[in-house]
Amino acid sequence: MNIPLNGRIAIIDDDISQAEPLLKALSKNQIPYAFYKGNDIDYLPDADSRFNDIRVLFLDINLVDEKATLDEKLVKSTLINVLRRVISPQNFPYALIFWSRHQKEHESLVRGLFDNELKDRQPISIRGFVKSDFFPNFSSEEAETDIDIIEELNKIINSELAYSYLLNWENQVHIASDRTLQEIFSSYHTYENWTDNANHLINKLGISYSGKAYFKQDSAEKIKSAYNSLTYLANDTLEKSVNSKDIENPEELTVEDSDNPKFESFHSINKKLLFSDDNEPIEYPGSVIEDQNTKTEAIFQELLNNSFSRSKIEAELTEEEIKDKTESKISKLINKKSSSKRKEIRSTWKRVYLTATPLCDYVQNKYEYNRCVKGMIINSEHLEYIDTKSEAIFISPKFLFEEVSCVMILHFRYFFTSNKGGNLKNLNPLFRARQQLLAEIQSKLSRHISRQGILFLDDK
Repeated sequence: MNIPLNGRIAIIDDDISQAEPLLKALSKNQIPYAFYKGNDIDYLPDADSRFNDIRVLFLDINLVDEKATLDEKLVKSTLINVLRRVISPQNFPYALIFWSRHQKEHESLVRGLFDNELKDRQPISIRGFVKSDFFPNFSSEEAETDIDIIEELNKIINSELAYSYLLNWENQVHIASDRTLQEIFSSYHTYENWTDNANHLINKLGISYSGKAYFKQDSAEKIKSAYNSLTYLANDTLEKSVNSKDIENPEELTVEDSDNPKFESFHSINKKLLFSDDNEPIEYPGSVIEDQNTKTEAIFQELLNNSFSRSKIEAELTEEEIKDKTESKISKLINKKSSSKRKEIRSTWKRVYLTATPLCDYVQNKYEYNRCVKGMIINSEHLEYIDTKSEAIFISPKFLFEEVSCVMILHFRYFFTSNKGGNLKNLNPLFRARQQLLAEIQSKLSRHISRQGILFLDDK
């Protein structure tokens, strides 16, 4: 079943008795929902306290009166005010099911709202019903037996394949969290005092994550340590669930002309896969920080020089350029062209540090110094001028940054440490490398540092 178990179903209606068949069906099937009574402000959330987990929204478009003929201007203004209170711009994806007691003819009004005034919170699909179609004889006590509401809801959700698959995954996240709590606290029947045993378990979870540093942490940090242990366990449970659970009636998602510019580019998707927009605290492992200090620019220019591929410039020389020139003059020409290309790269680059401190050292407060690697973010069109074969250089996949396709280049020879809680002046946090990318960087950094080298004589 893909009906939300974690993300909620919301119902906006002027009369709770009219929505009762739906509420009964959801309650009976243990599906969470929130009911908002029409345009009654006492039932509506504040704009700054809304959750973004509504996945299906049932909307009665007549929140004004019981008249058969609706005043569309009044209906429109009422719906705008209510929907802005219930749905935030960050609430996606969600499907909208709207109905009226009398007719379907207001679909253009609803769609118009989301094409104009509510464009920033559009649903992925809009379905319209007459209440008496969705709930035959909805005014009678037996209304809930006239239609299988859950089955109808499933049909609506499954009509959008990608949406149904995402809800299925979200449900598995919810179930994995529940199973994790079951496993950890399954012994609670064995012990007399639930609170004492739970406190004991949570403390031990915190210690398992933070080690001896746990005893020096304040209360908030201790709770976070326990949360991190639960997160590791829940991730393991979720991974097992995703890989072993059957998908009901699976269908392949097909996309025609996936390179069409109307679709999100792979560079933009890479940004989401590789980096998180979290940029605080800057000492957190994986943080990518821009160095805006003009006094350090020289060391980054040296880093670029040591990353630059002169051979690419040499390969671009034309026969006309090298005709009748001595080896010395050709070398000067290469130097000139290389300098020009490096200047072009520097015109749009960002000089960055990546925090490579191990996560365990950070959370257990075992570090006295931040471990960082210097690097740069450059336009990906310049990648062909970088020495990609060097073991000292790490190059990220291409990703979209500030609407430009970029790559992040780290040079392991420019590994350094900085004081914990040091001077943050001229530092601008950009984003954070996700766990997998950070682990790959740390692994390659470790191999570079631990390489032994070979004793030999060169006969050249």
